[in-house]
Amino acid sequence: MSGKIEELFDASPPPYWSQPPTRRFPVRRRRGRLITLAGLFVFVLSVSHYSNAIQKPSLNQSEQFAEGLSKCSDSSLQSLSRKSPFPNRSNPRWNSKSGQKQAIVLHNATLFDGEKVLAAPVDVVFEQGVIKSVHDTRTAASLPSDTVVYDVKGRFVTPGLVDIHSHHLELPFSSVSAIVDVNEKPGLGPITPFVRAIDGFKPYDPAIQIIASGGVTSSLNLPGSGNIIGGQGYLVKNLPLPGEDGEPVVEELLLEHGIPEKSRQRYLKMACGENPKHLYGHTRLGNAWLLRQHLEKAQKLKSKQEAWCRNAQQLQSGSLFKESRVSRFVDEVGERPEDLELEATVALIRGEFNVNIHCYEPEDLERMLDVLHEFGVHPQAFHHALEAWQVPEFLKKQEENITIATFAENALFKHEAYGANLRGPKILDDHGIRVVLKSDHTGEGNHAKYLMYQAAVSHSFGLSENKALQSVTSVAAQSIYQGHRIGFVRPGYDADLAVWDSNPLSVGATTVQVFVDGREVLDINDSLQKLETQALSTKNAAPAARPYVLQEKRRDVCNQATAPGAHILFAGIRSSLLDKEILGGDLAVDEGEELALMVSSGRITCLDIKSRCLSALQHDETVEIELANGYVTPGLIAFGNNIGILDISSEPATGDGSPGSKIDALDVQKHLHFAKYGVHFGGRGFGRARIGGVTRAVTAPVFVGGLLQGVSVGLRTGENATILEGGIWKDEVALHFAIGQEAKGDDTPTVSSGLERLRQVLLKSYDRDLSPDSVYSRASKGLLPVIVSTVNEDDISQIILLKRELPAVRFVIFGGHGAPLVAKELSEAQIPVILTGNRGAPDKWEKKASLAGPPLSPSPAQVLIKAGVLTALAVRGDSKVHGLAQEAQWAAKFAGLTDKEAIKLVSTNFDEILGLKSNFQASDKSGDTIAGNTSLGDFVVWDGNPLNGEGSVVLAVQSDGKIGDCWPDVEGAVL
Repeated sequence: MSGKIEELFDASPPPYWSQPPTRRFPVRRRRGRLITLAGLFVFVLSVSHYSNAIQKPSLNQSEQFAEGLSKCSDSSLQSLSRKSPFPNRSNPRWNSKSGQKQAIVLHNATLFDGEKVLAAPVDVVFEQGVIKSVHDTRTAASLPSDTVVYDVKGRFVTPGLVDIHSHHLELPFSSVSAIVDVNEKPGLGPITPFVRAIDGFKPYDPAIQIIASGGVTSSLNLPGSGNIIGGQGYLVKNLPLPGEDGEPVVEELLLEHGIPEKSRQRYLKMACGENPKHLYGHTRLGNAWLLRQHLEKAQKLKSKQEAWCRNAQQLQSGSLFKESRVSRFVDEVGERPEDLELEATVALIRGEFNVNIHCYEPEDLERMLDVLHEFGVHPQAFHHALEAWQVPEFLKKQEENITIATFAENALFKHEAYGANLRGPKILDDHGIRVVLKSDHTGEGNHAKYLMYQAAVSHSFGLSENKALQSVTSVAAQSIYQGHRIGFVRPGYDADLAVWDSNPLSVGATTVQVFVDGREVLDINDSLQKLETQALSTKNAAPAARPYVLQEKRRDVCNQATAPGAHILFAGIRSSLLDKEILGGDLAVDEGEELALMVSSGRITCLDIKSRCLSALQHDETVEIELANGYVTPGLIAFGNNIGILDISSEPATGDGSPGSKIDALDVQKHLHFAKYGVHFGGRGFGRARIGGVTRAVTAPVFVGGLLQGVSVGLRTGENATILEGGIWKDEVALHFAIGQEAKGDDTPTVSSGLERLRQVLLKSYDRDLSPDSVYSRASKGLLPVIVSTVNEDDISQIILLKRELPAVRFVIFGGHGAPLVAKELSEAQIPVILTGNRGAPDKWEKKASLAGPPLSPSPAQVLIKAGVLTALAVRGDSKVHGLAQEAQWAAKFAGLTDKEAIKLVSTNFDEILGLKSNFQASDKSGDTIAGNTSLGDFVVWDGNPLNGEGSVVLAVQSDGKIGDCWPDVEGAVL
């Protein structure tokens, strides 16, 4: 068809078009002029006659032609282009009715401007949603008379954080199935570029406010990763009800609200690897073919459109007979070729989309790039990409400006996430790859509110302060082509800012106020009160990155330290967080002094001022290890994870397996299972535990629903732990049940039936036929703790009632999101709580009343501790157990705990809650055994403060005196 078009418009004029005669002899000038005028007259008459005789295009034909030409122009202008910021721009989202009313000054701020932390304090001035100036605090500036000045007193101010991968609005808090619109599956197939995330947005989502309270002001909301091409994403500002009328309108959430739709940036989500493979039953081979097939179809349509546009534009550029040619063109060719189903893919090939691809493993990254390059497509970012750290140079060669948008610590949950590395972001950055940290917000497990904490974790594992902050601000904004509006604090940028109570990379850093388009997100009066009364940290410097040891040094020192009868002197101990006063637990270092720790044959023989330990030294062959910032803590405990029972949660073949939810809790012989029989050592969860100072883990059988989970086991996490060599330190730790929505099963299909059956189980101990040594009998008599995994405050209240009926039972709440709402009653009933929701989220319906946490509410741990509830902390997911000490610091900050009290939340409080005993025999400073000391247990020596994320484990010693681990964070280790 296109060849026919080209030929048609190369044709000669009509055959009767008059031509001037050729003359062979000269004529007089006057006669020549008369002849010329006569010829012109004849020509005009001919043209007039011809044009009147031909068919003029109809109105519909003209509209079709004009619309097609317009689309040709649009497609030529829509290729991705970098925009530059300019100081005097206006914010298109601002309106006079609900927008920022008065100019605001953040006075005396320590500013990270998107590139670096400025050396001197500054004032940041913004008006009508735009930053007007950033100047030295000591410099006077002319301001409007009604300007509002906030003295932030040296606190950190950063750009509003930019999350380039979120699913809130599509998966709103507190979700039920009716309002989940993330993946379009499976009816439309694995390739759905035509679906749009915006069509599933819920503008009333409570997560908007909660996420903004974490300093996240802009989010790229993408469709899910179930499809090879998942659909189109949209960038939003996290400001609830931002429009003039304060109504839940989707359009008003968009960052580019106020900009003509044709001029807005477009975003596309794609995916490779396990998700589309599992959802549709294809192999990676089949998925690659389906993508190529689809792209080829779109490429052919693009070629037809380009041919139509070339010919239409050529016709449009002519001046004569345009109307006749339009008519013939439309009759012969028709309108511009269109296919709504392929529109987005054609735009993709043209380069109109910012392309973001969910992809994890190196081979999947490689094959996706190969397919896309075949059709001239260049992605902007690979998301998740937890194994990209293995191939940074390959990625640079393939895509010079590629961004890796990844997790700091979330990993191990599926095979393609099993090769993750906590030092991955640093490795990528060292090779010149742009690193962004993002949430993938779908709920509590990857809560966007805590995006800045991901930057803090990556900084802890070596990413520089500036690069860590850039990863959630400027680099993120540049990756999605919005670096001209957001991600920086500079004149002309949107007034999206976060004011922090401490260095934003410090553990527990929380916003004091957040601005979106210049509007306060948090309660103004509460914010002012915090600015006036909240203690300002005297240390604004970022925490130190945790140290790691070189292979050679580790080999030399650890060989000596683990030798039988070894004597080790640790110098440079700054603090002991052990609970035993006699061993120096309450010693503090005065100015100019330091502590030393002597460990002989796995026993502490001295923990005192270094000079005293040296004077008591009786061994010539002592290994001395000098620490820069030494800490000693109890060994930490990981509770309720899959460590030792299932390596990869999505792959049953990597663990013990699950009995399913068809469990009759009353049928003990058939349905009561023991984790001790399913233990396997060697999974990567053990490695994450070791670098976090976790020496023991309590693991229950795999849970997939139902009331009864089974009996948990106590495991050692040491590198050489085995089943036959002390890897199991307690066969039966506790009896585990679950109550709530996730606990519904065939035998207990309702919450009420679960509670009824739990009561029956515990009362069954009085049955004469039940052995007094049976699990249920011991549980009912208080000899074995009863762990009830539950989150809802009313379900927890039912356990309180059951405790009143059965006072001997040692109930323990696990999860406990709703526990703060009944904290007083829990304390009165003496029911401890192992809290997983201290940094939780009201993501599910049964958790809708749970506390959002600071700055919107008190900390859940704070409420429980203040009420007198014995509390310990746990985390969901094996990949996060390395950060238990930092979780303790989050709780301690808001509960006002000392460092020693904080570390108890993840160590010795478990011993008290679970009634665990230790057979450790400590020695006094002279080397004699301390009589009656039975509870010191494991201990860990760190270089750096573990609570602040600065600590690296140097030595972990078990309660039996054996060395559990030595310097696990070694150069080149995959963490």
